[in-house]
Amino acid sequence: MTELFSTPASHAFDHSELLETGGPSASSSNFGNATEDMDIEAAFEVEDTVSRILEGGYKTIGLQFPDELLPKSVKVFKAIQKRIAAAGAQAYVLADSTYGSCCPDVLSCLHLPADFLVHYGHACLTPTSALPVHYVFPRVKLDVSHAARELEKISKPDLEGSSEDVRKGIIVVWDVGVDWLADEICSTFSTVNQVPISFATIQRPAHLPNSSRAAEKAPALRSIEPPSGLTMAECVILYIGEEGRSLLNLQMTHAGNPLYAYSPSLNQATALHPTSSRLLSRRLFAVHQAMSADIFGLIVGNVGLAHSQPLLAQLRRVLAKHRKKSYTLSVGRLNPAKLANFETIECFVLVGCAEGGVVDSKDFYRPIITPWELLLSLQGPEGQWEPSKWTLDIASVLKFAEEQGHGRGDESQLPGENGSNDQTDPDDPQFDLVTGTLRTRKVFGRSRDETPTDEMDALTLRNQSSTLIKLESAGSRYLSSRQFKGLEARVGMDEPASLEQGRSGIARGYEEEK
Repeated sequence: MTELFSTPASHAFDHSELLETGGPSASSSNFGNATEDMDIEAAFEVEDTVSRILEGGYKTIGLQFPDELLPKSVKVFKAIQKRIAAAGAQAYVLADSTYGSCCPDVLSCLHLPADFLVHYGHACLTPTSALPVHYVFPRVKLDVSHAARELEKISKPDLEGSSEDVRKGIIVVWDVGVDWLADEICSTFSTVNQVPISFATIQRPAHLPNSSRAAEKAPALRSIEPPSGLTMAECVILYIGEEGRSLLNLQMTHAGNPLYAYSPSLNQATALHPTSSRLLSRRLFAVHQAMSADIFGLIVGNVGLAHSQPLLAQLRRVLAKHRKKSYTLSVGRLNPAKLANFETIECFVLVGCAEGGVVDSKDFYRPIITPWELLLSLQGPEGQWEPSKWTLDIASVLKFAEEQGHGRGDESQLPGENGSNDQTDPDDPQFDLVTGTLRTRKVFGRSRDETPTDEMDALTLRNQSSTLIKLESAGSRYLSSRQFKGLEARVGMDEPASLEQGRSGIARGYEEEK
């Protein structure tokens, strides 16, 4: 009976049309234009993937494909499964990720449950902590010599002269699509440029061969360090890759550095740093909006990101100390309709990956900020906006929280506790930097001075008039501002209705309709 309404489970791996799209002669162009003349097994690194699975002794393997690579998944799955079946391992194809295709879909792997994940396609390189992940990047064609000459030419004015703004070194960063040319990029750029130069590294497992580049242990899988003896502020950043979230994040994280990008498809270099200040200005506006919020929603983007759970726990504790209300949400992929269901929340905080952690769309009716921006907003107007410290790295945000007095078990005074952001009298109006008006804060919980302790056992004089001394009115104040307050109960106001016989039968034809 089930086959009348759905296809068999083996249909995707046996259907002739699907097998034709994944045959050895099929084009792999949607996995990078450098794979056009390669068969699928070579383009998707099947042999290397199988060796990792067998060496690690993994038994349940998830193969995660983005939507554009699903037509190739059948051939890749069959090639891998044929080689690992003798070891008692089983592979599964994962698609329609719960968050974003750039992130490992840890949640789906835990449902299997899988002990190893192979991620195909573009990746944000945000570290995960739930299970080991092997990345198979696309391969994009690149004229390395032309890219080196164009970037050297356009960045030359920043590296010459005697003014204080002259940079002394170069940092070369590239998209994962050209990482297969990493060794050639390093040798060519070192020859063309005569100033100190360093290259970004993409971390690899230590037991497997890597390129000649040094891969030091870093908080993220991508390590960006200045040349020896120089600081980040003294360097020019050269990026190789197309425009996208990865480049946007690099542009905002290093807004103080001259940034030049080379497009492999257009074969031209452009300067991007003049627009960095405008991007960060929009983030500063979101911080000002968060200063006026009292109810926050902590959105969990990908549950498998490293350090995300400690960060969420710390953000909840910090908001409670500032007498703010917080809700933790897990909604998968974000869209305005989902977040519109939480109308009581005044500001959302997205704990996401390095590429999906910034949402700057005007379609959302509430601001969405990053964890770093939340910690800054809680300092109030006294907080200092430093673009050089803006980051999406979760480990860096945890470190920033500790520096600001938000460490675990730290009972020190929080920034702004006695300032304008946490006034002595919570009923005093607060100036809204966005609207230019005065607002009354909604206060949740008790302050540190109001928290009862075991030592408070002394007798006190009872209030003779039995009047209410204090009322926590955050909830009632919000309820009074709503137009719809719920259905009217009218208890005892209406005469009870008598019971009546209802309909009988089914919707296709009730008894009285026959």
